Amino acid sequence: MSTELPMRCARQSGATLTTSLLMLLVLTVLGLTGMQMSRMEERMAGNTRDINMAFQGAEAALRNGEALLRKQSTRPLDCPNSPCDSPIPVWTAGVLGEVVNRPPSWWQAGAGNAIPFADAQGQQSMNGQSADPTFFIEHLGFVRTDGGVEMGLDAPSGRDFYQVTAQSSGASGSANIILQSTYARKF
Repeated sequence: MSTELPMRCARQSGATLTTSLLMLLVLTVLGLTGMQMSRMEERMAGNTRDINMAFQGAEAALRNGEALLRKQSTRPLDCPNSPCDSPIPVWTAGVLGEVVNRPPSWWQAGAGNAIPFADAQGQQSMNGQSADPTFFIEHLGFVRTDGGVEMGLDAPSGRDFYQVTAQSSGASGSANIILQSTYARKF
């Protein structure tokens, strides 16, 4: 009795190898696509964080300017031209021109005597910001509330209106947020 195995002389075509290489190619493409999507989502999240930081900085500076006006016991004097020597620079409306399209460098260079942010403790720094948020104040005018009728020698009653403009550039310095508010104050 012979113990030889029967020889099969069938040719192998390599179908298994070809199929596995195609599957490996598909998995590689899926892996690369997933990595690119993950990287894009990380960038989007970083940009959103940067914009939020810039918005929070500008909001804090805006509130800082309003608080500065609220603390004043007398009407601050307007500065009709630059530079402003007043302890609290309040500009006459329109002197600084259109500020919305100014680059962050204009703000950081002390343009228009922009006031740096200061927190409640007087610290002029904001964590996470590439540069301290700044603001400036413009006096829009005085509006009488007595209907224009002068009675006696008393000063007319009314309110002064101010526009506070604040700017912040976020954590990276590339997100530029500018906020404005109108603030009315009776002195």
